Amino acid sequence: MKKFAVAMAMLLAMLSLPAAFDASISDNLFYHQEAYEEDLDYLLSSYDEAENDSERAAILWRLSRTTLYITDAIPEEQKDARLDGYGESQKYAEESLSLEESADAYHWQASAIGRIGQVNGPLNSLSKAKPMRALIEKVQNDFNADMSDAWYVLSLLYDQLPGAPLSFGNDNFAISYIRRCIDTQDNINRLNLTNYLELAQQLHNRGWSASKRAKELDKMEKKYAAESVPTEKMKYYEGRDGQDTIPFYSTLPLGDFSDEQEAVMLCQYALAVYQTKSDPLPSETERAAEIESYMNSLLNQ
Repeated sequence: MKKFAVAMAMLLAMLSLPAAFDASISDNLFYHQEAYEEDLDYLLSSYDEAENDSERAAILWRLSRTTLYITDAIPEEQKDARLDGYGESQKYAEESLSLEESADAYHWQASAIGRIGQVNGPLNSLSKAKPMRALIEKVQNDFNADMSDAWYVLSLLYDQLPGAPLSFGNDNFAISYIRRCIDTQDNINRLNLTNYLELAQQLHNRGWSASKRAKELDKMEKKYAAESVPTEKMKYYEGRDGQDTIPFYSTLPLGDFSDEQEAVMLCQYALAVYQTKSDPLPSETERAAEIESYMNSLLNQ
């Protein structure tokens, strides 16, 4: 009887202890439920009970991530509120880095800096481009992270920025980076519809014919083989096997069809992926509708 009472007392004591931080809970709220406010509450409450600096750092970069997405929903005309939110996101990432350096913290720091530049206008966005690129290069090169989301950010930078002498924009590098993003993405837990649409749009804008692609991809193959630094090597990822490079969503090599044809193929593939999910998130349904509309515009040209 005495042993039973002691065991019960120990059990009650354990139940009264605060639960340890569980990264999978936060990631599930963020990625699978898009419950950003609930995730924010969970992270803030977990931070007070964190057991060490490493755990605090993991919570802080997730706070940066979630705060950034919450801020994305603020209407564009509320500039001050958006700047405050993105500034808070940047602060969380930097606090995480002060405790423990990580690829994730650098990635979200770069993302917050980019958002601040966008809110402040084109000139400010240009001034933020190089510091932002340096942070993403650190993620991919120093940590050898091969992080899909970081390749996506690099692709956007090279796609949206002007080329020399104003900045470092380059359409071909952007396409190679988004291809690497797609080839490293999590296809088990995420639909990744945005990635497919981004590549489709970039290909349409470039507009190479099949013969042009075949020639240029063969040139890229040599440069890809010659580079060893990840962010430099991936500038030529599109031509890693020359014109014979085959993406996973096709049975034919890239040299056999045009940019425009691949753009349509990507839209069709993304919509097929969307159909596999029985209970899609609202954002996924919205993005699928956007992809279908874009594909129809390509087919009706």
